[in-house]
Amino acid sequence: MIRDIKGRFAGSFAGILWTVINPLATIVAYFFVFSLVLKINVTVEDVGTDRFILFFLSGFFPWILFAESLTKSTGSVVAQAGLVTKVIFPVELIPVSSIISAFIINGTGFIIFLLYLAFTGFAHISWFCIPILLFIEMLFALGLSLFLAAFCVFIRDTTEILSIVMMLWFYATPVVYPDSMIPQEIANALSFNPMSIFVQCMRDILLRNQVDVILMLKLFVISLIFLVPCSYFFMRSKPAFGDVL
Repeated sequence: MIRDIKGRFAGSFAGILWTVINPLATIVAYFFVFSLVLKINVTVEDVGTDRFILFFLSGFFPWILFAESLTKSTGSVVAQAGLVTKVIFPVELIPVSSIISAFIINGTGFIIFLLYLAFTGFAHISWFCIPILLFIEMLFALGLSLFLAAFCVFIRDTTEILSIVMMLWFYATPVVYPDSMIPQEIANALSFNPMSIFVQCMRDILLRNQVDVILMLKLFVISLIFLVPCSYFFMRSKPAFGDVL
């Protein structure tokens, strides 16, 4: 994990500052397009704030933590092929460390955002549930990452396919638009998107100071449903990694 974090910025002039520069550039780009060009308006009654940037960031950070985890961990076993074939160790630690490092690196921007929200008066006792929600999200990401990391060993196109899937998944998740803008005919289909529930829960906590325990329990169950079989698939596939790599 520490090696992943150091290696990501090794040799760069800005170093660890890229943990702030990268998400900041992304935030500015999305804010320009959806707030100044397309001008998506939000209301306090609808989402808990009338400031689009707060609405956007409260959904963007849960998404980027998840997306970066999947992106970095999917090809992690293939990238460490030399280590996997020459050293006997728990291979599952490779995607796990990729997920943890992704959460740490992208969590820097999230912490800055939380400090800003606290400064502007949004801080609330409900925020103590944020670590619980992030832990559940990490379990969900871990399940998918273990499956994708193992699958990528056998099908190398997995990383390319994933980039397309994540782009479609992003726009199918209400990160840059409120739920109220979703046409009713597709709203039911999108309700099966687990990331929509994660984003909704995070926004309720940050902007409405509300904790939906039922939704969080639902997310925990969903995460376990993915984690258990995906972990089993990884462990069953692991003995064949050396032959393929």
